[in-house]
Amino acid sequence: MNSHKVSVIIPLYNSSEFINDTIQSVLDQSYQNIEIIIIDDNSTDNSFNKALEFQSDNLIIKLNKGKGACSARNYGFELSSGDYIQFLDADDILSKDKIEKQVKTLNGSKTKLAVCNTVHFSGKLEDGKCVDQAYVYSTPNPEEFFINLWGGNNLPMHMIQTSAWLTPRNLIEKAGVWNEALAKDQDGEFFARVGLQSSGIIYVPDIINYYRKHNTGKNIASQKKEIHLKSILKATELKAEYLFSKTKSDVSRQAIATQYKHVAIDAWPQYKEIYKTAINKCEVLGGSKYNPVLGGSVIEFIKITLGWRIAKSVAFYGRTFLNR
Repeated sequence: MNSHKVSVIIPLYNSSEFINDTIQSVLDQSYQNIEIIIIDDNSTDNSFNKALEFQSDNLIIKLNKGKGACSARNYGFELSSGDYIQFLDADDILSKDKIEKQVKTLNGSKTKLAVCNTVHFSGKLEDGKCVDQAYVYSTPNPEEFFINLWGGNNLPMHMIQTSAWLTPRNLIEKAGVWNEALAKDQDGEFFARVGLQSSGIIYVPDIINYYRKHNTGKNIASQKKEIHLKSILKATELKAEYLFSKTKSDVSRQAIATQYKHVAIDAWPQYKEIYKTAINKCEVLGGSKYNPVLGGSVIEFIKITLGWRIAKSVAFYGRTFLNR
């Protein structure tokens, strides 16, 4: 099993508070044939220097020659030599046997993806919560997997975090590297593209990807500026293209309609042109019953009685007024 080399690629930007724990979780892996490639995206804090404190023969640390997390991941992939690729965010943590068990389960496959459960945490690991059990499973039909993940079969929409996957190098070379034109939902687009060209997804239980949640609103996952909404819309259009190249079933249309409605809800009322594009695409596909929680009891009452648009408008303009 150790004959299969794994490259762990970590894009690093202003994560000085967390990078030590992230690197240490890789160094502590039970699997031995690993190289660690850290690409610092011109951090303005002490992240790069903290990474340099680690001394290991299997550790490569470089400054990004481009800009952004996707560029950093692509540069890391360019430098890598592993048979399998583990993308790892600079503030996340892998359970000690995560890589070992996924490599063992893949058993040399160059066409399948391995995935595991993700625990969301903000403080102690043991206080984290796993909420993706219903969405992470083994299947020889990746299109079914993504349909369920995206809201098909009347399921709530969900996500699988970047670090939960282990990906064969050959599959990335076939599907293409990260899309550097996207500012948000880069991981959703990338793993949709890679996953839908795979021959199957293998779920490995009893190992954990620990995903650190931030409540400051400063991390990319929480950003909702116009550039981010346009990126999510573009990523959704690409995901639709990838899925519909495999199947145009009713449930696939339902899944993509739900993705578009999600974009429309996020865009309303601030970015009305993005909203119009997304809601039109949703309706062309048959519409969606997706109806997320938008706020506290008052906002939810308004949503139930007057609709989500009015509820979202009240919440948005209320926050705007209070922040003046």
